[in-house]
Amino acid sequence: MTVHAEHGHAHGGARSEEDRISTPRIVAVGVASLLIFIVSGAMVAAYFKVRMTAAPPPPMPADVGRSKIGMVEQQLFGLAERGQRDREARYERLGSYGWVDRRSGVAHIPIDQAMELVVKGVRAKAGSAGQEERRIGGQP
Repeated sequence: MTVHAEHGHAHGGARSEEDRISTPRIVAVGVASLLIFIVSGAMVAAYFKVRMTAAPPPPMPADVGRSKIGMVEQQLFGLAERGQRDREARYERLGSYGWVDRRSGVAHIPIDQAMELVVKGVRAKAGSAGQEERRIGGQP
């Protein structure tokens, strides 16, 4: 330290060396990395191909393809049409004839016709229920 102090230089007169990057060495490391990646990927793909052909595929769950599983909507909300389909099914039922309880002989009629009957004050009686069913195509 005394020698450096005498000359007035703390670094002892050494010059800094310029940075040199060995381009061929960097390219070689990159190529080697790519080759290792490709070989590893091929080995993993071959392994999975052997594993998948050795065992049969698992069965599909029963709920696959349904628009709603439990309380979770399985579709994108913008594409969900379940509410619209349900509403259309209800409107179709309101405008059609059908059985409510076939054993007891209770049928439903279109809502417009039912409202007209209510306005007229017509009430279904036990004796006329069978005639009404025959008129709408039902079987007594």
